[in-house]
Amino acid sequence: MMKKYMTLLLLLLAAFSMTMAADKDADQLLKKVQKTYQDLDDVCADFSQTFFWKLTNERQTVAGNVCAKAGDKFRIETPEQLIVTDGDILWTLNKMNNQVIVDYAENMSNDNPFIKNFMDKYVSEYDARMVADQSDATSHCVLLTSKTGEHFVPQLWLWIDKKSNLIDRIVQLDVNENTTEFKMTNMDTKVKLNNSLFSYQAPEGAETIDMR
Repeated sequence: MMKKYMTLLLLLLAAFSMTMAADKDADQLLKKVQKTYQDLDDVCADFSQTFFWKLTNERQTVAGNVCAKAGDKFRIETPEQLIVTDGDILWTLNKMNNQVIVDYAENMSNDNPFIKNFMDKYVSEYDARMVADQSDATSHCVLLTSKTGEHFVPQLWLWIDKKSNLIDRIVQLDVNENTTEFKMTNMDTKVKLNNSLFSYQAPEGAETIDMR
């Protein structure tokens, strides 16, 4: 009987050691990703964002293009919306009703994966674990879990390209069990972007709402 207990204990210790090693690997990988984004200058990519609402069993997908510069300037365009910031001012154009909302960039969401500080809260506020069965030949998969359990998004999965250390897929699970999936393709880190791409003038006839 004692031998069985010792065998079980050794198995548990081995499993614990493997988990700790995996956590360490995940933390090291996230630090590499964080540095990659901090050093990123100009980048453009196509993206799709899919929302799934569990309560209504509804799914909606939005596709478009995103360009970013120096970690704090970006331009996101979809068929219905244009979002532009120069790092100080944020312009949001609703193409459907020709309405422009102007605000300070500091009030924007940091969910854009090309924003310089995108990774900061995940490195400091979430525990990371490698997910081997979701990884493949080209990407690592990392599961992030809120340390406090108090975040609106308590869990998310990141797929990180093994060559570039850039995130090419994100799946978020919120407290209501709704999911948001963000995918990026055709990523170009060699593009040269002019600063003028990140300033905006409201079109003639547009309604402008200044929130500053």
